[in-house]
Amino acid sequence: MSTFSKVLLGTDLSAHAAKLTGCLVSLCPDTDTEIVLAHVIDSDDDADPHGSHYQKIRDNLAQYKKDLLESQYEEICIVTPKGDDPCDVLIKIAEEKNIDMMLVASHNKSFLKRALQGSTTFDLARETDIPLFISKDEDDEEDEEALLDRVLVATDFSKISLDALNVIRNLHEHVGKVHFLHVIEHSRSNEDYKAKRDEAESLLQELCDELKIFGIESDYSIAKGTASKRIEEACEKEKITLIMMGKTGADMDEPMSLGSTAENVVLNVDCATLLLPGNDEE
Repeated sequence: MSTFSKVLLGTDLSAHAAKLTGCLVSLCPDTDTEIVLAHVIDSDDDADPHGSHYQKIRDNLAQYKKDLLESQYEEICIVTPKGDDPCDVLIKIAEEKNIDMMLVASHNKSFLKRALQGSTTFDLARETDIPLFISKDEDDEEDEEALLDRVLVATDFSKISLDALNVIRNLHEHVGKVHFLHVIEHSRSNEDYKAKRDEAESLLQELCDELKIFGIESDYSIAKGTASKRIEEACEKEKITLIMMGKTGADMDEPMSLGSTAENVVLNVDCATLLLPGNDEE
């Protein structure tokens, strides 16, 4: 069983983006998953169906499709819409086709600078209201098949932050180890910190016990400080292959905006990330 039944793979046809097919296979092992392959064309010349560049785009997407067919997926379609803003175009496709997860690749070189200026990946992270997988590792040695080997779930125990559990349960046969991380960012006193830590330890142990039922190895850690920095440190220490975390924006002006922790993780942490927006208010 898969959490995601219809997914959109948005690609700029770069070498890094080509690795998204392997990530898709890891996240959606159910071969009944319907797949939409999309590349947004931003110029009239490239959109000319008789032009050489357009044919090259279609050939590249056909290779993506071939790779997925070889992995036994059957429901695959290719779309090449034209638009000036890839973010808006991809969100429109997701809405029209009832997509329940989108996959994109970010290019980490100067990513922070370009994100602040408005990159497609960062705009999608801010604006889409469906789960968004972001592949970040441009290392040629990246192993997409190992994506679920060591999963970090960053949680503040809100419902949104625990949506990752539903994904993990449905992928339990494929998940290696899960590390839960809770960060205490503020405390009024040593006594207050101890009380928060004791409560967090109890809740984290419950989460580990729940995953044990599904045969998933897990552990947890509690850190103090800025959540995004502690997440980055945990990724390095635990050799994390995928971060799963809630996208929270209740305190932002726009409903789909990122919370500060998720925003900083998207911008600064060089690890594949699955952002889960949640469906209900707390």
